[in-house]
Amino acid sequence: MKILIIDDHQLYLEGMRTILNQLFVGSHIFAAHKISDAFDIISGHDDIDIILLDVRMPHGGAPAVLKKLCENNQAIPVLVVSASENSADVQMALSLGALGYLPKSSTSADLNFAIEMILQGNEYLPENWVDSLKNTKTITSNDGEEKISLSPRLYEVLQLIEKGCTTPEVSHLLELSEHTVKGYIKELFSRFNVHNRTELIQTARQLHFFSLST
Repeated sequence: MKILIIDDHQLYLEGMRTILNQLFVGSHIFAAHKISDAFDIISGHDDIDIILLDVRMPHGGAPAVLKKLCENNQAIPVLVVSASENSADVQMALSLGALGYLPKSSTSADLNFAIEMILQGNEYLPENWVDSLKNTKTITSNDGEEKISLSPRLYEVLQLIEKGCTTPEVSHLLELSEHTVKGYIKELFSRFNVHNRTELIQTARQLHFFSLST
């Protein structure tokens, strides 16, 4: 088996190489700390079985790699392995074609299981994350007296706002008119009882809308 690890932290690459050599004895482990190096390796080895990829790296990270794989018609299974447990990062990776997402806080046994699942053609997420990524998000506020329920579309808009996207950027990414996006943002302000984006993000974070580990 051939495994490619893409991460910009050299110490992490060395540690992952050691773990993978123990889990999959006899495998060929390739490592790249730059995206350009990763695609040089892919060009020279068209039989790579799986890619382990970090979300954030210089020059694009997971989005750049996943999009380029798609553009090049390179159907290599990808498992995102990241320190981020933000639901927006998870949904972004899955929407761009990753078959799984594993937090770096996981054990080597979790890593082994995730890789095996993906190599069998299945998707992988930590079991306790599945409910948090369902189409509708319902969260109880800190005082336990109020629930805020969001539709899938409202939740998408909320995640993009949390990522810092402007109204035109949200409009482009979701293929909606700016007028429609402004309506969604107004609805979010109403449901969270806030007056601006800063208050919206702060309140949503307090209610754990973005954290899958809570």
